[in-house]
Amino acid sequence: MMKPDSTNKKDTIQSVALALQVLETLADTSGDMGVTALASALGTTKSRIHRHLQTLVSLGYISRNPQTERYRIGTRLIALGQAASGFTDLTSVAQPHLRTLRDRTGQAVSLGDIESNGIRILQTLHGNMEIEVGVRPGSLLGFCTSAQGKVALASMTDEKMQSLIPEKIQAATKYTITDRDELISHVGEIAKRGWATAPNETLLGLNALACPIFNSEGEPVATIALVSLTQHIETPPQPEQVDAVREAAAQISRELGYTP
Repeated sequence: MMKPDSTNKKDTIQSVALALQVLETLADTSGDMGVTALASALGTTKSRIHRHLQTLVSLGYISRNPQTERYRIGTRLIALGQAASGFTDLTSVAQPHLRTLRDRTGQAVSLGDIESNGIRILQTLHGNMEIEVGVRPGSLLGFCTSAQGKVALASMTDEKMQSLIPEKIQAATKYTITDRDELISHVGEIAKRGWATAPNETLLGLNALACPIFNSEGEPVATIALVSLTQHIETPPQPEQVDAVREAAAQISRELGYTP
């Protein structure tokens, strides 16, 4: 009986690794890349890269521009990425981190989805207090009047953020910031520190401490927040509370594929 050729196995594994490196390099590039640039980036020869490119083009994972003879990711790889992302469900990923945050702080915790007109609450875990405080799932919180909304605005591009702040802001309470320039300045401060509160702005006596959640593209897609009475989330909040919410948001973002 012939023994397996370990040399051939090693070559095959290295070939697969190089093919994956080619795909990753092209995926991380905003434009097309030529053979020379790819060979230089991956530290190998042009002839070796060319062989892999031909195979990947024939399989539909990358495409070649006949005019420039440069390469980019193809439709099959895009479809594969979209299919994989479908398995990453925000709520199921966030669930254990919501519980950990609730148990760590004792306060109610909410998970919100960033929609075009506000933050849609997907899930709320009640805290350990005798009086239940929280936000009902399905509720839509405004961008301008909630901690969740303001931290979402602070995580967007300046153009996107400004497009979502109306010229005339409707007050939810007497503490709502209704001056547009003042709110834009306030959102800028939130962007620098990475978290937001909104004491008495949504409802008198209520406060929230929120951080953004990012996807693999670095886009803000959700928020996670502590929700409680103003006496339990003070202004400013306790550093321990800020650290807890930040860590939960970072862990969820990481599991969604986000790399800071």
